[in-house]
Amino acid sequence: MLRRLRPTFSAFNAKFSTRLEIDPNLRDRFETEQYKPRNHPGRSKVKIAKIPNEIQNAIKIILQDNGAKSYHEESVKLNNYIISRHLPPEENEITEKAAKIHSSVSKRYSKQNDMNMAENNTEHKIKTAVFNILKKNVYRWANIAYDKPTSLQYLMARAAPEYAVLVRILDEIKRQLPDYKPRSFFDFGSGVGTGTWAVNTYWKGDIYEYFTVDTSTHMNELAQLILCQGRDNVEMPFKAYFQRQFLPASTDLKYHIVLSAFSLFEMPDMKSRLETIQKLWNKTEDFLIIVEHGSNAGFRIVNEAREFVLNSTQQDQGYAFAPCPNDNVCPRYLEHQTPCNFLMKYETLSFPSKTEVMAELFSYVILRKGVRPSNDPAWPRVVRAPIVRSGHTICRMCTSQGELKEVIFSKGKYDQKTYRCARSCNWGDLLPVK
Repeated sequence: MLRRLRPTFSAFNAKFSTRLEIDPNLRDRFETEQYKPRNHPGRSKVKIAKIPNEIQNAIKIILQDNGAKSYHEESVKLNNYIISRHLPPEENEITEKAAKIHSSVSKRYSKQNDMNMAENNTEHKIKTAVFNILKKNVYRWANIAYDKPTSLQYLMARAAPEYAVLVRILDEIKRQLPDYKPRSFFDFGSGVGTGTWAVNTYWKGDIYEYFTVDTSTHMNELAQLILCQGRDNVEMPFKAYFQRQFLPASTDLKYHIVLSAFSLFEMPDMKSRLETIQKLWNKTEDFLIIVEHGSNAGFRIVNEAREFVLNSTQQDQGYAFAPCPNDNVCPRYLEHQTPCNFLMKYETLSFPSKTEVMAELFSYVILRKGVRPSNDPAWPRVVRAPIVRSGHTICRMCTSQGELKEVIFSKGKYDQKTYRCARSCNWGDLLPVK
């Protein structure tokens, strides 16, 4: 499956016009071995993520208390449905498709039309035929109703991969800004609470306010129960933890980190999605993070949000903090070939069977308020798994110029530090070169 998702070589320019070298600002640190190529500052520290033990224990208690073993097969089906969803069709798309079908069916009927057949009867038959064809050819989108059984199935199937993806994404902020300490967190479409678990992986004790929004009361109850160790009689560990079913209308309160993870698929059309993005951006004090599954549809949603914020004419200017080293139109979107996505490994829950290591594709963007700093190193991002061969490594990267580049790092042409850094990179890492 992963091989099919890789772009063809023609999607990348063959080489840079100038030779790449380790960022001069880092060279001294490499020389003194403060940095080593296998642990250079562009590498993600998260390789395989596992839900913290205290959260796992709470989940196990909840699932056992609710007899959730019987939900296992349904949870697998729910997961498959979620990761294979398409975007809801837009009204203009349906109208255009209906017009083409109507034209085609009308031509067919005009050739077969019996002179004695009434004109209004013919039109009725054409409309019926158009409707039946349209029904088969238009994606039947529907949002998911998260009742209690479905919420438990979601917990079983999606908690582990979603937590892993969020930890990987937040690692970008922690790695690039090691002294950064957010004080508030807003989670839109919070589900079972994976966003809260993830931010506390890095900033436990720093965040004083949590505000979560999910339309499902069952999801909200599960999220709170998990934080209370799976038991009703345990006190909530966070004093300022607020849950709501809908986005608050007020824009006065802002939050340092605002998150929308795997939630925008529940919006019925692009207009609703962009209105939601605008509200979330208005609530953002510092970072807005948009995450979806790494399918074509998921990437379209992420890119849609990215373009909307970056092209906003309002005073709240922002820039792409990650994964993009630029604010140009996404070159992967322009290529129309594959989504800009990344791969994260995770350990599954140990319920109802043994733990396994699996992988999740995801697309994301971290948008930050303000303008891109003048000292931003703008290192290229490795956007596909490097091809490591004897004596050389092929890296496919997105650059600060908004271009896709393919570079062959060989022993003969590159110095040892640059060559070994490239050889140590993984899919999704930054390569610290200029």
